[in-house]
Amino acid sequence: MKGGNKKEANLIIGCYGHWVKLTYLSVISAILGMWFALGGNISFALICLMFSGLCDMLDGPVARLKKRTDREKSYGIQIDTLADIISFGALPVVIGYAICSNNQTQIEMVINITIFSAYLLTALIRLAYFNVVETELQSKNERRLYFEGLPTTSVALIIPAVYSVCLLFNISLSTVYTALLAIIAVAFVLRIRVPKPRGLSQIFLVLIGLVVIFSIFLLGGIDI
Repeated sequence: MKGGNKKEANLIIGCYGHWVKLTYLSVISAILGMWFALGGNISFALICLMFSGLCDMLDGPVARLKKRTDREKSYGIQIDTLADIISFGALPVVIGYAICSNNQTQIEMVINITIFSAYLLTALIRLAYFNVVETELQSKNERRLYFEGLPTTSVALIIPAVYSVCLLFNISLSTVYTALLAIIAVAFVLRIRVPKPRGLSQIFLVLIGLVVIFSIFLLGGIDI
């Protein structure tokens, strides 16, 4: 069946092949991260954020290993974006709420709400734009060579890396977190070209992620 034109025989909607399971796992990890954040365990919340980033990095290569129908390809684009807004949009906002909601003044609360809202909105705008461009490229059988704007998935490494630096210099994450999300929000929608990581560059990013996790353990961000 090509393009999903024939009547579906399944009793439930959606796709559940191995090529999409990493995307689902990314969402589960994000929900777990929100649970940790609201429970006050920021370190584990950030590790969940990084794990969601790893799942997102691998889901594309895994998906390309399987010959998919047009409908499955379209579903993959849509579900990946919907997962990203949860993992890299909502989760960082929940983490921000968890670390910034204590002992804040009325002015600080207004600033935090405004910036967190802007962050989530720009992430949503960027992901919707990505979907439109990706659909156009696939219709022409072309592959993306670069990203326009900072990829939303980059926060899976940026935010934990900043946290590890805060641990190193004994800086409270709450003092820099709102400003960090403000900068990232602007970068999401700036028309700048960001090279798409492939091959060795992906391995390099994974190694950086491992260093960040090790740093969080070593610097006392996680109690065992």
